[in-house]
Amino acid sequence: MTIFNNLTLKLLQTLVYLFPLSFIFGNFVINVFVVLIVLLGLYYYKISLFRWYKSKNLLILILFFLTILLSSYYQNFFSENSKDSIKAILYLRYFFLLLVIKSLITNNQLSLKILFNISFALACLVSIDIFAQFLFGQNILGYTAQELSSTVKYYTGIFGSELIAGGFILMFSILGIFSIFNIFRTDKKIIYIIIFAFFVIFFLLSLILAGNRMPLLMYIIFLISFAIIYKKKEKIYFLSFAIFAFVLLSVIVLKSDNWSKRAGSFYEGIPNPIIIVEELKKEYPNLKKYENSGRPFHTLNEFENTKNYEIYSFYTGHLPIYITSIDLFLDKPLIGSGIKSFRNQCSKKVHLPNRVCENHPHNYFLEILNDTGLLGFLLIHYLVIYLLFNNYKDYRVSEKLNSKISNWVYLPIILSLFIHFFPIKSTGSFFSTYNSAFIFLILGISFGIHEFKYKKS
Repeated sequence: MTIFNNLTLKLLQTLVYLFPLSFIFGNFVINVFVVLIVLLGLYYYKISLFRWYKSKNLLILILFFLTILLSSYYQNFFSENSKDSIKAILYLRYFFLLLVIKSLITNNQLSLKILFNISFALACLVSIDIFAQFLFGQNILGYTAQELSSTVKYYTGIFGSELIAGGFILMFSILGIFSIFNIFRTDKKIIYIIIFAFFVIFFLLSLILAGNRMPLLMYIIFLISFAIIYKKKEKIYFLSFAIFAFVLLSVIVLKSDNWSKRAGSFYEGIPNPIIIVEELKKEYPNLKKYENSGRPFHTLNEFENTKNYEIYSFYTGHLPIYITSIDLFLDKPLIGSGIKSFRNQCSKKVHLPNRVCENHPHNYFLEILNDTGLLGFLLIHYLVIYLLFNNYKDYRVSEKLNSKISNWVYLPIILSLFIHFFPIKSTGSFFSTYNSAFIFLILGISFGIHEFKYKKS
């Protein structure tokens, strides 16, 4: 039995180390990895998965997932049938994924250095593939750039027609970039700083070519955040890199007509909170008869003569999406309308001006509010803030406490969590396979390094 347990642990560790690779191959492969990690973890750890030194955090985590179930099945049984309600049960796989990752780290059975080294290697490979596509017209697989118009081109590399290369590079470069301090061994700090500067620019340029504007912006914010929280005297160099990256990006935007137009539309498309509030205050009694009809406002006879109606420029489309999302949240503010409910519920609002239907609200905060209400929002963000505060506090005093956890472990986890939950960031769906797998991987690591100190003491 001991030999079998050892083999189970080895296989489990290997799957976690290779987990970042699954993000290249898409949702099916990600789900296969998640299910295998969960099943092996359940077999190996059994009831000890639920042994936490800070049991309050486990309770809050359980309540968050129960809120997802409650909101989804309340909507299904007491409001209207929802084809997505079964997904609330399937979503529990991420709860167990977090528990398994946390247990591996708490029991000192997972090398985060290996995981981060692999993340770094994959971010580099994807970036090199994008450079090859830019220089030679196609990447190693023969994929060409995605041209959405004469002025908008995405170098997607290995991802082909999917416009997610920038998001991948952002996620795994933050996890991996600090690995250079473990990979390149030297006594001269200036060598480390030069190597770090090289990879900062390397990933910045690959993000520019990838064409995804929000990951590019978040990368700059990551560099600035890192320079601010870094606790040693070399922080002045890292702050200089952040400023240089920002200036370089600004020059590229100003010198390129393509990027200048895209930056302009991006800026103009930032939703104005004042406009959102004003629109939500307006009442349209003449449109009441179209409620729940699913008929878009622009198709109605009242399109031309509705009072108080003001049309806003669409730009990136986030303004009407945010208005629609908040409007739906206000209908069910406590527990929301259930997992992935926005795409089903938005048709109830499109008879009103400046509303639109999409698959999700394009912002984690709004999606969690919409799907799980204030209850789910407060539960998950309590855990995120708790982890950010406590892991940052541990990072600040790690050397005084002789912590076994390296600074180069604390920093990527703190910054990944901060960037991923950045409040005003436009995002994919929180509940999608791609994003949830990464989110609960990071949360599992965060809880693991936090709980590890209690086990040690």
